[in-house]
Amino acid sequence: MSLENVYDYFRNYDKQTYQVVACKGNEPSEQDIKDFEQQYHRKLPDDFREFMMSQLGGLYMEVREEVWPRAKQFDIGPFWSFCRGIIVYGIANGIPEFLDIREKTKELHEDGFTDYIPFLSIMGNGDEIFCFDKDNNIVLLDYFMTGEVTPIEGTFADCLMKQIEELEDRKNRKLRGEDKVN
Repeated sequence: MSLENVYDYFRNYDKQTYQVVACKGNEPSEQDIKDFEQQYHRKLPDDFREFMMSQLGGLYMEVREEVWPRAKQFDIGPFWSFCRGIIVYGIANGIPEFLDIREKTKELHEDGFTDYIPFLSIMGNGDEIFCFDKDNNIVLLDYFMTGEVTPIEGTFADCLMKQIEELEDRKNRKLRGEDKVN
């Protein structure tokens, strides 16, 4: 899969269902990316670099509240029913801290996970984060619980499209009422 599939998806996504925010108009320069890479002594994968410099870099995508109401305190349901969006970290002028790859990488490294550069997380699942390892392989890091990593096959574009497809599936399950506890 290529980034073109990702770009095609966002040209045609359902704006009534999803709220999407990205760095459109505040894309980082090549030098911004190089500065980040130099700070962490690695070159990021080409497709991720391209994505970060596109209008979609620093991506926040979630199912709108009117479609998928937010859980309230003490709500009970299957784990998936709390995972209503995705975040792809980026570099952009004025990017909020929670979307900033520089902030997320600093946090991860301060917590001892210096072999990883975080790039994607699922909203509602703060335990796990998708990262590039030292060889730019994609891994899923169990950040809060065990510190273990699970290798993920494919490219950044593959990983992002798979997470978008899984979000679509969770949204459809939510709309069918599959999250109801008996």
